[in-house]
Amino acid sequence: MSDAAARWATFLGKVRARLAEILEEAHAGLDEIVATEVIDPGPISAAENEVKARLFALAEKIDPAWSKLEPELEGEAGLEAQGRQLDAEIRKAIETLEQRTRQQVRARLQVLSDEERAGRKLQCSKCGAPLPEPEVQHRTVNVNCPHCGAVNTVRPGLATAMWFSLAPRKG
Repeated sequence: MSDAAARWATFLGKVRARLAEILEEAHAGLDEIVATEVIDPGPISAAENEVKARLFALAEKIDPAWSKLEPELEGEAGLEAQGRQLDAEIRKAIETLEQRTRQQVRARLQVLSDEERAGRKLQCSKCGAPLPEPEVQHRTVNVNCPHCGAVNTVRPGLATAMWFSLAPRKG
């Protein structure tokens, strides 16, 4: 292995190590934000975008490094492909991070939604009698009071509305 090939292998190893560090830090930070800020998507989105920007910047270092070493690496087959492979790994890590965050947000919202619905005591706005839970939970509905017939508007809690809005769509 030439000196330039060794430098290329070292560089790729450092990029891989940095990728692992960024992801470890991102997972810990995003876990905490999802646990505490899931109702406000702003902090989650901002944190995820920052991590993605760091990962894209990491991927952007590969081509310039290759360009510097390429003249010294003529005849060393497969080395450029190693850089392309690492770039693909970084881009896959970004996709996986997005999917993981989406799953965590949805799981946390489901817990909060279940708590909202379990603690909800629906009462008629006219007579105060208990109202039945509506079949439709994800949007505002009208429920007739079984005692006095009054029409009552029942709204989902914020977590419930958000949880249903993130549900996978049926084809």
